[in-house]
Amino acid sequence: MRKRSSSKKALMRQLHHLPRLERLVLDNDVNAYVGHYLSVIGFDVVTALKVGVDIRDDTSIVKWARRHRRILVAHDRWKDRTTKVRIFREISERGGKAIQVGGGPSQPPLSSVGKILLNRHKWLSFFQDNDGVALVHGTGMTPMPRKYLLKQIQSILIDPGLALKAPVRKQRQKIPRKGKPHPIEQREFELD
Repeated sequence: MRKRSSSKKALMRQLHHLPRLERLVLDNDVNAYVGHYLSVIGFDVVTALKVGVDIRDDTSIVKWARRHRRILVAHDRWKDRTTKVRIFREISERGGKAIQVGGGPSQPPLSSVGKILLNRHKWLSFFQDNDGVALVHGTGMTPMPRKYLLKQIQSILIDPGLALKAPVRKQRQKIPRKGKPHPIEQREFELD
């Protein structure tokens, strides 16, 4: 037992010598393991739930993050236009930084961490000169500065059809099978 506590103390001493990386606040839709992994690596991570922000209102999280000089990390795609307009307006008018992790909240936590880490140099350089949203995904990062967010708001409010939308996937048509039927379909069941 003593050996465990001494090795744990040694590990904690080593972790305290790691440089502190960026200050992040995780939205409620981000898996708790993502926060744990990022904090072990050296990021200063808090969750919106633990700091007492109204987690039902994403704009209040953006305001809190800006006030405390943190970057919001979220999986939200902000599909609801009202929420999207409110968040984009908040960031475009008053500033703020958000990392939107592509792939949604159901992906494995290490996938989210990988997207954040692999694109870190890109979102760091983007946030040095800009406030806005950095969409990190498996193939890179899409920067959305304040001007872009403002144009998105205008296009949604003026003509909702002009807003940039994610491509819609076409549903595949079912093609009837040729050849032998499935073995289960071949069986005949006899009733006594």
